Amino acid sequence: MMTASTEISRSQLRNRIVSDLAQAIWKFRLQTLAAVTLMIASRLAVVAVPLMLKHVIDEFSRPTANAVFPVFVILTYVLMRYLGDVLNEARDVIFSIVTQHTVASFTERTFSHLHGMGARFHAQRETGAVVRDVQKGADGIGFLLGVAIFTIVPTLIEIGTVVAIMVSQYARTFTIAIGLTFVGYAVYTLIFTRYRMRFQRAVNRLEAQSDSRLVDSLLNYETVKLFASEDVERKRLSTVLEKWVTARTANQRALTILHVGQSTVITIGIGAVMLLAAQHVVAGTMSVGDLVLVNAYIVQVCAPLNTLGFVFRETNDAIVNVERMFEILLARGRRGEDVDEVEAKPLQVTVGEIEFEHVNFGYDPARQILRDIDFRAHPGKKLAVVGGSGSGKSTLMKLLFRLYQPTAGVITIDGQDLRHVTQKSLREAIGIVPQDTVLFNDTIAYNIAYGRPSATRADVVRAARAAQLDSFIERLPDHYDTRVGERGVRLSGGERQRIAIARAILKDPRIIVFDEATSALDTRSERAIQSELDRLAQGRTSIVIAHRLSTVVNADWILVMEHGRIVEQGQHAELIEREGVYARMWSLQSQQGELAQVQRKVSAQPVGLNALIAGVVDGLHEEIVEHGVQLYTMMPDDDLRVTGDPGVLQLVIADLCRTEIRAADRGERVELRVEREANQVRVCVLGRRAQPAPLSQKQARRLEEALSETGGTFTVGYVDGHLAYVAMMPLRPVVDTDEHEPVETDATGNLDGLCVMVLDDQEAAREALGAVLETTGAGVRLAASGKEALEWLAQTPTEQWPDALLCDIVLGEEDGYKVLRRVRELEASRRVSLDQRMPAIALTGHTQTEDRLRAQMAGFQMHMTKPVPTERLIAAIRQVAVPTEA
Repeated sequence: MMTASTEISRSQLRNRIVSDLAQAIWKFRLQTLAAVTLMIASRLAVVAVPLMLKHVIDEFSRPTANAVFPVFVILTYVLMRYLGDVLNEARDVIFSIVTQHTVASFTERTFSHLHGMGARFHAQRETGAVVRDVQKGADGIGFLLGVAIFTIVPTLIEIGTVVAIMVSQYARTFTIAIGLTFVGYAVYTLIFTRYRMRFQRAVNRLEAQSDSRLVDSLLNYETVKLFASEDVERKRLSTVLEKWVTARTANQRALTILHVGQSTVITIGIGAVMLLAAQHVVAGTMSVGDLVLVNAYIVQVCAPLNTLGFVFRETNDAIVNVERMFEILLARGRRGEDVDEVEAKPLQVTVGEIEFEHVNFGYDPARQILRDIDFRAHPGKKLAVVGGSGSGKSTLMKLLFRLYQPTAGVITIDGQDLRHVTQKSLREAIGIVPQDTVLFNDTIAYNIAYGRPSATRADVVRAARAAQLDSFIERLPDHYDTRVGERGVRLSGGERQRIAIARAILKDPRIIVFDEATSALDTRSERAIQSELDRLAQGRTSIVIAHRLSTVVNADWILVMEHGRIVEQGQHAELIEREGVYARMWSLQSQQGELAQVQRKVSAQPVGLNALIAGVVDGLHEEIVEHGVQLYTMMPDDDLRVTGDPGVLQLVIADLCRTEIRAADRGERVELRVEREANQVRVCVLGRRAQPAPLSQKQARRLEEALSETGGTFTVGYVDGHLAYVAMMPLRPVVDTDEHEPVETDATGNLDGLCVMVLDDQEAAREALGAVLETTGAGVRLAASGKEALEWLAQTPTEQWPDALLCDIVLGEEDGYKVLRRVRELEASRRVSLDQRMPAIALTGHTQTEDRLRAQMAGFQMHMTKPVPTERLIAAIRQVAVPTEA
């Protein structure tokens, strides 16, 4: 029963192939007609060649032949041979238009169909196998249209014409011999080609499997290396290749049997016809010219038989490949999930209210993921969904985008059931900032404009500016036309997320989804990105899927999921008071954050870059010699110092150097450059080329994570006409004293009884300042941003304010001058007298005189440049601070 079903399916598939190819030919019927006309003329010219040759031989066989007449026959012979070739080439040129357009059309159609298929289809297919099926299917269509049609048809014309000439001019025995040869050849070829087809199908199946394993393994090559599984992957591929070798060998044996048998049939036919012709020449009933003609025709007829055999075999192989392509084309998704219902209408978003009504879902019946999900996302409000891995958070978003259909329940937007609206209108109405933004290997402008392909360059620039991306782009050599590399590997995680935000801003949806948008970022990048996400969510219905609970504290409503159910819901403070699942998650994450902070403090230490760079160069000595590269270092006069784990920082710089060294030619100069840039140190490695040596996404992410632990960043920058990978690390704010020489705190130098607020967005700098101040007896209040400092000051009575503010000027996207201005406004609103106002010291990496003047004009009592000696810092705070009055 199964076999019959399969045969019917294959028959229907082939009928569809024939129908679609016929439609393609009809579409280009004029070109096809012209090609067929040229083909017939070409074949007739080829058939006429032996006839002309016969007349030439017969004319020269007569003793009284006219010397002029054979010249015209010879010229006609030459002309027929020439026309046979030229007309054939002209036919190929004309019909190539049909072939190439049809191949391109089917490839585009398959590509579009693949994108039209739903998530279930793609989850069950292997990328390598699909790509191979499309490529080989397109090649098969080209073969069927070109080689098959214009080989089989002209060959049949040629054979028919030759047989007609033989029947009309020569004895019936010749026709019988040729006919028996044709019948024997056709029967033998048909039987053994069908026999061989099963081997060819096995070969195609195994090739698809090997291609799939190859692509899958190479896409995950870093995982392979991390688990030292190179041999395991080789053996997996080897297992398939062994089966492939066996199948190919069996296929080749079947092909050899086919070829030998075909040659035997043709040889017997040619031998029989030539023996008959020789007998007639001896008997005087045929001339020598007739013998030559018969020989030419039998060879001319049998040669196409070999061609027909080849075409028949290749046509069957092509059909097998085209069948696999059409299996993709004929695949159909589920109605209401992948395919819109017949009566589906465009979604009309008015206020953006989302409602899940008792929704159940499972990827298959045996695997239930969501159970009785019931909630409402109110217009213009932020709804957060939190929970552990596997709780079903991301599945909610897949259902919202209708990548899957609920097994029970209803999902509506503004009262419209998503099953009854078009997919296109639904997905155009919702924006998303995903967890891991994967970019196309194209320009920054293209990737931003992907949110709205019709956007102008001005629209793209405005979106980038709104996502705080414009300053980074303007530093790049090609600005918006800078290519981002495969999957965006040339950009940092934060930069890729900003592009995702710019996409969403450009799309301007009424509903926005943040699917763990900051979970892959370090704390500092997350803080910077989070403010952009909050800005993007304003005035829109937003759903935030989060793992870190700190990112959803200000949500209007929070859903807590566990094992596919909503177990709690409410606002942050309310959920903490319940001491349920959410409160336990909050407590656990707080403990993990504190532990991570302690670990960073333990591993972090002052690191002098001069000694660090010297160690890197020394460690790379053997590689430098091996590659014949000249490594130069450019260092500032003073020893710049940063905070971090020296072993980790050494590995980061060594990796950057090693990448350029391995990509450089022998004798090429590679430059390791360390420069001061305001509050930070910039480390980059430059080669001779305008582009940096490529890094894999895994390498880039590893370097980014290592630098983020020091409060630094890893990005792409424009350095002296070169695009280069740049490691940015914050300067230590104070000059370190020897650990065996504690800071002296005499009566004029200690800060006992004073409280100092330290405002710096760099965690390492903030903690270093706090540690120094605590050793002198001062109380310390740390703030990571101007917003955090101002909120605390606004909630605190003025008499409990710190005695001094130590403020960095460059605060990420904020400005220390603006922060101090708002502090002064807050003091004025509370009518604080001038002599009681909180003194402020500007601590910055800017060293110019105008920076010092600007700080004083902004209201800072002092301006100090990083790194500042500890004794001088303590003296400055002592000088400006006023002890809190009892």
